[in-house]
Amino acid sequence: MSRFQQWAHTYAKFPTFVRLLLIVFVIVTSFGVAIHQLETETFPNVIDGIWWAIVTTSTVGYGDFVPQTLLGRALAAGLILFGIAFFTIFVTNLAQTAVTTRNMFHKGELEYKKEGHYIVIGWNERTKKVISQLIKKQNVHIVLIDKSLEGNPISEKKVHFIKGSSLNDDTLKKANIAHARTVIISADHDLGENQADSHSILTLIAAKALNPSVYSIVEMLTPEQVKNARRAGADEVIETSNLSSLAMLNCTKYHGMTEVIGRLLEVETRDRLVYKYVPDEFFQKTFAEISYFMAKNDDFVVGLIRNQEFLFHPLPSTKLIKGDQMVVIDR
Repeated sequence: MSRFQQWAHTYAKFPTFVRLLLIVFVIVTSFGVAIHQLETETFPNVIDGIWWAIVTTSTVGYGDFVPQTLLGRALAAGLILFGIAFFTIFVTNLAQTAVTTRNMFHKGELEYKKEGHYIVIGWNERTKKVISQLIKKQNVHIVLIDKSLEGNPISEKKVHFIKGSSLNDDTLKKANIAHARTVIISADHDLGENQADSHSILTLIAAKALNPSVYSIVEMLTPEQVKNARRAGADEVIETSNLSSLAMLNCTKYHGMTEVIGRLLEVETRDRLVYKYVPDEFFQKTFAEISYFMAKNDDFVVGLIRNQEFLFHPLPSTKLIKGDQMVVIDR
């Protein structure tokens, strides 16, 4: 490949806007040098020639420099015609690019380039609420991946839609999985339970292969597949069937229990379950002391998270250690 071919190949990779600017730069510079050579007295240096070429190309025409010779004026006429043609092409191209980009964004064809975002896989009533609350309460950017949708279902700038299969590496790369903070994998209820769980685990494996450090939350429908999901690298598993069964069972004895549980998990209510780190000054103090301190702030401590294990309402004499988190009903 010759040097010219290499240059042409590199030039073709640039965005259209950049290519147009390069063309303008070359032409304006060439005309500026040419007018300086033709009329040295009127244009004593190249800078004056380039300034004249810029003003003429933009069709502003300040009149501070005017060609005096016939050849100079012919050059100016050619530059004016070029300026008119260029701005017509530029505006048309700019409008076309904007429309194309907007359509690609809506259809899920546009690559996501930001970092620290959440990826939600699958579109259903569950993920619809998750996305709504994440935007409202945490003010985060979200990439939604779904292969069945024809367009972005949410008219929100912070939600970027990618159309495609979550099992495809190209789809995950288009969602910038390598720089994502969290991935939420929703079970596909259009499939059978076992098939849906297998699909979720394969999606998890693909995501972890591209970003081992991404925090993964996976919905499982069958208890048999929970261990496999954890083996595949799931940081957190939501056992939908188990949670539903426990809620139904408790409701048979304690009527209205689902309302109580729902309120504790609802992010928009005051009385909700949250994690809070134990303040440094309470290390080596007791659970009773931290409970009393939190109660004065109108918070109720339910238990502790220690070494990723939940200690439900430990003994009052339990000593607090560094790294402990409180499970609190936050008011």
